[in-house]
Amino acid sequence: MDVLKKELEKAFSKQIFNRNLLDKKVVEKCRSLIQSITEVNNGCAVLSDLAYNKSYFTIGTFGDFLGLSEEELSQDIIHSLDEDCIYRHIHPEDLVDKRMLELNFFLFLRKKKVEERLKFRSNCRIRMIDRNGEYKYITNQTQILKNSPCGNMWLALCQYDLSPDQTYRNGINSQITNNETGEVIQVLLTDKRQSILSFREKEILYLIKDGLPSKEIAYKLGISFHTVNRHRQNILLKLDVTNSLEALHTAEVMNLL
Repeated sequence: MDVLKKELEKAFSKQIFNRNLLDKKVVEKCRSLIQSITEVNNGCAVLSDLAYNKSYFTIGTFGDFLGLSEEELSQDIIHSLDEDCIYRHIHPEDLVDKRMLELNFFLFLRKKKVEERLKFRSNCRIRMIDRNGEYKYITNQTQILKNSPCGNMWLALCQYDLSPDQTYRNGINSQITNNETGEVIQVLLTDKRQSILSFREKEILYLIKDGLPSKEIAYKLGISFHTVNRHRQNILLKLDVTNSLEALHTAEVMNLL
């Protein structure tokens, strides 16, 4: 999923902040807000500061539900926009779709007027593994709480709550909702997921699965040995793995093949 992380980071990096204009009191006020939300719904809330690449956590009893360690439960600030202690509990296929939804939501908001951005939120339902090793459905929503004085998206809220609907369905039901009008926009991710790997990279992965070495793959596809190895290296980088066996496993889990 490294390719999706890089795409998000690339999109975020296009925002240029003047940190001297940012009021720390606004951050503290929002932190108090997410603490209250967590106390009420027993879920998990994450406040992401896009200007400082930092995240603030309130987890509470949701951490017990996931079986988080004492160290993870005590961690209320991390210097990253990724909630790794949460992400590792998300089903790999759903995490891919969640990342794609986040990217689409950010690009969607970037086209909106500054004053309109706070009206929208993204919604989905993902599978997360609990302390007993069982997958449960979790509702997840993300929205921008504050824009910066210079008009950038600054503070984002991401919430996780146990879903009242545990019925199995395909996909994460990704949506963008206008909180003011009630309009719901369905975000279709199937095509976007399939584009993570190129057609040629998928061809090569299938042939690797069949046990063919690079020399035979090159002959079969009518390309050079060096081209095959370049594609193989790109596959490892995109899937954030170290060898072909890991690449095959990851691609299958992520439903890319």
